Amino acid sequence: MPEESRAVPAHIAPEHSRVHGRYWYFVDNLKPSATGAGEITLFFSLPMNHMGQRVKNLTFSPQPSDLIDDQPNGNRILIWNIKAEDLAGSDQATFYYDFDLEFEEVAIQIDPVRVSWCDKNSAEYVRYTISEGWLDISDEIRVKAQEIAGGDRNPYFIAKKFFTWVVDNIQYEYPDFESRGASKSLKRLKGDCGEFCAVFISLCRSQGIPARTVTCNWLKSGGHQWAEVFFPPFGWVPVDPTLARRFKFEPESAIVGRVRETAGIGDVRPDWFFGNLYPKRLICLIGENIKVRSSVVGTDREFFILQPGGTEAYPSAAEFSGFSLSPVNGGGYVFGEKSGDEAYARTQVEKDLAESYFRSGIYDKAESGLLRALVDKPADEYSWHILGRVHMATGKLQKAIEDFNNAILGQAGSLKPVWDALSHFYIGNCHDLLGERALACVEYKKVLDSGVDYEKLQERAKERLFAPCSEAEKPPVC
Repeated sequence: MPEESRAVPAHIAPEHSRVHGRYWYFVDNLKPSATGAGEITLFFSLPMNHMGQRVKNLTFSPQPSDLIDDQPNGNRILIWNIKAEDLAGSDQATFYYDFDLEFEEVAIQIDPVRVSWCDKNSAEYVRYTISEGWLDISDEIRVKAQEIAGGDRNPYFIAKKFFTWVVDNIQYEYPDFESRGASKSLKRLKGDCGEFCAVFISLCRSQGIPARTVTCNWLKSGGHQWAEVFFPPFGWVPVDPTLARRFKFEPESAIVGRVRETAGIGDVRPDWFFGNLYPKRLICLIGENIKVRSSVVGTDREFFILQPGGTEAYPSAAEFSGFSLSPVNGGGYVFGEKSGDEAYARTQVEKDLAESYFRSGIYDKAESGLLRALVDKPADEYSWHILGRVHMATGKLQKAIEDFNNAILGQAGSLKPVWDALSHFYIGNCHDLLGERALACVEYKKVLDSGVDYEKLQERAKERLFAPCSEAEKPPVC
């Protein structure tokens, strides 16, 4: 984008500033129907050149069916479309793309007095001040924005006030999809990184300040989202209210310690996250509500989010038709010397594939995959939780209770409160199914005490206090 040249990075980070990466995507359990007309269509947002990031030497296997330029966001969308006859009778398909990544810390020097309002006829204003999807602009958003802005007339200072307000007032809590959106999160004063950004962006947009999301994957594992706000004549400026809150209110916490290491963040103040960006991340998507139209493949889709695609998208960016069984699929990035090692890559995404087997009702493969994943990461709460769901679905209730307790003892980063509460809920279910009603009620009360309401968990726990669980929940309920 032309405005990016105005954002001047501070320096190339001296350590690990260049790395080779490969994104792997695996599809298993493929069995074409009697017609033999099976078809796979996968959508991914490719890593792109952006402030603090340069991507070179992109190669693909197999070759893309289509590559779509998503403007003005600056994304490039990869589409793979494979027919059953191309699989040569195999029940598996493997896709990947390679790239070289250069990353750097970003520090933008801004003179607030020079910041002007965006031209209403510009591409930035037209695209990034609208109300859309989770970045909605309700009457409540407008009223709150005007209240926070007060008498300020400078867009820089107004946006800085919005940043400070979000940092001080929104608490971190992972929401379900029904709870997402700026207006909903403003009302709840809770949300994850996406919701911190949604509230900040919608406040900005309501006052005519262009703003958008940027989504990344960490170079280790997991992902994150921050915002960018457009300040003429300086261009796009990164803003991360989520990490600013972490660094302001829990600077000595284990989560902040892990974030420092993962993202390459030094000793910074919370305000640093307004106008600066840490180096260790791979930007994979700019903006939301991505429209993908391809005459080559014959598709017209819209995605709220691609991180970067496949099962890591909403709605799912993996489409299957003409198969008699439910395909199992998942993927992830591998960086460094092991990036080309397929066996290693499979172990890294084993957890995702195992969950996919679980949701397809193929419990033996789900169990074996999760056990392998736990050998590599024995304290992974998510793997223990899904293993508990597998054992619960197959009637191994005592094993399931052990799994859920191991999950509660495990590690899950910022999502730990959610997985702890879900595990207590399912321990309660297991005790009910074993006829141990008093023990079950203890677990349901722990869920209520947690306050976690992911997937209406509070309502479900209250129901179970009055009516015991009589049948193990099967996927896709979780």
